[in-house]
Amino acid sequence: MKKNFYSIWFRIVLTFFWIMVLTCSLVALSVHLIIRFNLWQRVSLPLTSLHFIILLGLISILFGSLISMFALHHVLNPITELSRAMQKVAKGDYTIRLNTPVPNLNDEMYDLSSNFNQMVQELNSIQTLHSDFISNVSHEFKTPLAAISGYATLLQDDTLSSEERNEYVNIIIQSTKELTRMTGNVLSLSRLENQGIISEQVSFRVDEQIRQCILRMEPVWSAKDISICPELDPITWTGNMELTAHIWNNLLDNAVKFTPSGGEINITAQVHGPWFTVIFQDSGPGMAPEIQKHIFDKFYQGDTSHKNKGNGLGLALVHKIVTLYGGTIQVESAPGLGSSFKIQLPFVSSS
Repeated sequence: MKKNFYSIWFRIVLTFFWIMVLTCSLVALSVHLIIRFNLWQRVSLPLTSLHFIILLGLISILFGSLISMFALHHVLNPITELSRAMQKVAKGDYTIRLNTPVPNLNDEMYDLSSNFNQMVQELNSIQTLHSDFISNVSHEFKTPLAAISGYATLLQDDTLSSEERNEYVNIIIQSTKELTRMTGNVLSLSRLENQGIISEQVSFRVDEQIRQCILRMEPVWSAKDISICPELDPITWTGNMELTAHIWNNLLDNAVKFTPSGGEINITAQVHGPWFTVIFQDSGPGMAPEIQKHIFDKFYQGDTSHKNKGNGLGLALVHKIVTLYGGTIQVESAPGLGSSFKIQLPFVSSS
């Protein structure tokens, strides 16, 4: 009732009512003063009924116009400001803000102004994220492209030895793989940004999928003499195989990247009631608390010494997929003690 009582339309009607009341009052006062002080006798015109009606009409128009201009300007001024602000937003200015009315009235203008400011704030945040995303993608793509271009140019030198030529070719291959992986993550993340549910779900063995992931990355972790210790219970789960594989691939890639040579990575998978839990634990350098707060942000890289080995998209993609599944991902880490990523997903069995 209160919001309806203080609606903008009711206030406009109420404004017109008071305009009429004030106009009539001022006209009556003017007539009273004219009669009281015999002002009409000072004018060399006969006071007839027609003249009196014309006088009342002129006074009513004069006072009514003045009062209407002042009252309607006061009532409609918030709408005028909103219209001007919307024009600025349409031109791309997301910094504009409206001065909200007194909040204790709880009327439509207060709600409208508050919602407008919230909308502009969200648009400004989206524009900032979009600009940062484009800037970061462009920057990250430059590194592998520059390596490919540079070493491809060096290969044109006929004086290169076989060792140098093989080394340059390997660098080009690694840069190409990094570019392919980055492109895949960017496309997957962009596709998932507007996705509310996970489709194309089938039943499959999660433990076997993790083992296949370990086998595919065997050349990478064996080159660093890293020991992989999987303890995986047989788990048949219903989900999207491609998206789920992104989780294990990115977590294992992250663990291998930060685990030093001769280190160890433990992977466990178990079912606990309505959830199944997968833990990736490495023996890397660990992370400080301030780094853990941003570890799932896009393009964030807490360890700048490994900047050339990643692009900060893998964990953001993992977090997005786990969230779409309705699960959770947690990180436990401390400097010098390694890191542990714990994923909990709703257990949906094929049976």
